[in-house]
Amino acid sequence: MQILKRAAALLALVLLGACSSVTKVTDFENRSVAYGWVDIKDVEINHVSSIYIQQYRPKTDAPYYTTGFKKFKDGFLFWTIALPVGSHKLDTIKGQACLGILCSNTLYTYNFGKQGDEVGALVIKAPGVYHLGSYKMKNEKTGWLEQSKFQVLPAPNAPSRREMLEEILKDDDTQDTPIIVERIKRELARL
Repeated sequence: MQILKRAAALLALVLLGACSSVTKVTDFENRSVAYGWVDIKDVEINHVSSIYIQQYRPKTDAPYYTTGFKKFKDGFLFWTIALPVGSHKLDTIKGQACLGILCSNTLYTYNFGKQGDEVGALVIKAPGVYHLGSYKMKNEKTGWLEQSKFQVLPAPNAPSRREMLEEILKDDDTQDTPIIVERIKRELARL
């Protein structure tokens, strides 16, 4: 029994360490909303399990921000209400291929690359509401033994920014943050 308790404690420490590079935010006064939309119909996944945004500048010990996401208008809407001033980029989308409630045991990770291209990149100079873009992901043909590759293209079938922001306002976590709700409403009035 003692061995099981120690093993459980060790596992908890390992999991805690693995999660430590994700930023947890409680004060949203100086934070921004960033949102986007992605069409994944032409890649291996049809179920998204996580989407991350990375902060590049200024450097930080916890540069990754998780996003909320939901199936929306033939794709996935994603957003975060926690980005600080700085340079950010869509980092990864992870997911699986599912048939109903049965999902494959393969977890696919789509890395959007580091600095250099403009896909999902933005510079936040002041707290506000920022659009990361709307994209269509598409598999590229590769050789038989080559690693799979994908393209990211502008999405012609994307919902409008207004539709996306109105949907984000329905989220419970967003509703619990009045300063963020106010920023989104100001952006909607501007659109």
